[in-house]
Amino acid sequence: MTRYLYGLLTAVAVAAAVLSFDALRGLALLCGFSRSLAWLLPVVVDAGAAAGSLVWLGGRAPARAGRFARALALVLLGSSVAANALSHGLAAYARQPPWWVVVLVSGVAPAVLGATVHLAVLASRGVECKEPGLSLSPDVDDSTLVGSPTEPPADIPADIPAQPPAVALHSVPSPPGDAGDRVAELVAAGAGWRKVQKETGLSEHHAKKAIREHRNGTSG
Repeated sequence: MTRYLYGLLTAVAVAAAVLSFDALRGLALLCGFSRSLAWLLPVVVDAGAAAGSLVWLGGRAPARAGRFARALALVLLGSSVAANALSHGLAAYARQPPWWVVVLVSGVAPAVLGATVHLAVLASRGVECKEPGLSLSPDVDDSTLVGSPTEPPADIPADIPAQPPAVALHSVPSPPGDAGDRVAELVAAGAGWRKVQKETGLSEHHAKKAIREHRNGTSG
């Protein structure tokens, strides 16, 4: 049954495409297109609608590209229906299209070209975003990650111990010289954590912690 259904759908699609092609070509001729180029108007409209439908119904494009593709497909399909009706109406009553119809039909090709290029750019951005890589949100302070305990990933066996939490400041290997005395001197001189970090070789996290401890000890 499915095979017969697809056969009928193919027959309907081919017949509808041929009839629409002929109507749009006739409208292009009425609007002043040359006979050698008039057939390109239905190609532009139908190909643009097909591109929009492919991205819209494919389900793999990012949300912004999907929304734009849906709008493009619906606009071009609606325009094709209106153009078919207008073409047959003008031909049946032997009328010439008004000037504004000529202007609209003449602007179809560049408008569809710009829309399809824009759609291609939106769809390609979605492909680039799916490339493997690691990025942090710009509002995340990486200094907060220093010394924070971590949970083992779900795929690591339970018998493998997790990474131990960060140790206290006194257990961190000190740089050459008496770092504690040097930190005390710098704190007494009113130095900030950047100066302490530069003079003692401590990390930013431990430099800030050392300053807090020395200030609390002095005030106590």
